[in-house]
Amino acid sequence: MVEPSAIVQAEPRSMNRLYVALTRAVSRLHIVHSAPLPLAIRPYCRMRWRAL
Repeated sequence: MVEPSAIVQAEPRSMNRLYVALTRAVSRLHIVHSAPLPLAIRPYCRMRWRAL
């Protein structure tokens, strides 16, 4: 997923869309972002920094 905060800012029901995107991952989910993560998902993210 790229820029979850952009999904949240896109429309009124965006938190629902973000939930669907986050929960439909089959085995792994990678989140790439430059903006701060939405507050609702921060507690669930493990921060592992790795150079790409």
